[in-house]
Amino acid sequence: MPIGYRLLSAVAAVALAATAGQAQPKLKVYISVDMEGIAGIATAAQTGGSDYEWGRPLMLAETNAAIAGAFDAGATEVVVNDAHGSHTNLRADQLDRRATLITGQPKPLGMVEGLDATFDAVIFIGFHGHAAQTDAVMGHTYSHALRHVRLNGREVGEYGTAGMVAGHFRVPVVFASGDRVFAEEAWRFFPGVEALAVKEGIGFTAAKTLHPLAARERIAAGVKSALARRAQMSPVTITTPVTLEVELNIASNADAVMFVPGMERVDGVTVRYRAPDALVAYRVSRLIRMLSRD
Repeated sequence: MPIGYRLLSAVAAVALAATAGQAQPKLKVYISVDMEGIAGIATAAQTGGSDYEWGRPLMLAETNAAIAGAFDAGATEVVVNDAHGSHTNLRADQLDRRATLITGQPKPLGMVEGLDATFDAVIFIGFHGHAAQTDAVMGHTYSHALRHVRLNGREVGEYGTAGMVAGHFRVPVVFASGDRVFAEEAWRFFPGVEALAVKEGIGFTAAKTLHPLAARERIAAGVKSALARRAQMSPVTITTPVTLEVELNIASNADAVMFVPGMERVDGVTVRYRAPDALVAYRVSRLIRMLSRD
């Protein structure tokens, strides 16, 4: 072999090795998935009743669309947390194999279990508005036993308590999908978020919805777009200590919640807790839900 050819081959081999050694920039994405905000779903029968096995694949398909969008945007790792009901709705064998699944309960951080400061972005799929909102499809916060949930005086839904945890870890929520009421709440709560309304409530259990295939296409494209401009988005900031105030549906639920050390009684159905940080506030909010009954 001529010397010049051997030299060129050696140079090429060194260049190839150097390229291979360059690690792909880290982009670790966290996805929390609820069910009430999925396109095509409008009733409790679909989220856990007689039509559950029809509604369940719709949740899975939107999750896979979000995963695909994340990897198209350059994600190096995607973690998915099943955050609806039993937290066992997503079939692991049908989930996009590139993602890791968190499933089952109880989980200390519930809808944001596994989230920490190592992530670069958070995505919420299938979320819904809170109980006090008109035309929020199946609107509630954790449970229908909780009528109002406030953080430092501001009423929020599940997106607010979950987003508070993301903010604690300084991770921005970049994309969110659900019903129109939730999308509007997300725009107001998360700085710069890309929010997609896949349906519009007509009432508590009625909605005008995108076709599921169209919703999935828009979710995949929206996630990809949002991740591309994530540097323009900021994490939610919640002032500490966090004042968590919850109005319950009946006084007996407030009675039960008062067994929590440090809990204050505001009135017959309202309790208040002052937490040192967002993680404690989130765990206490889940404890209040567990001690209450619909």
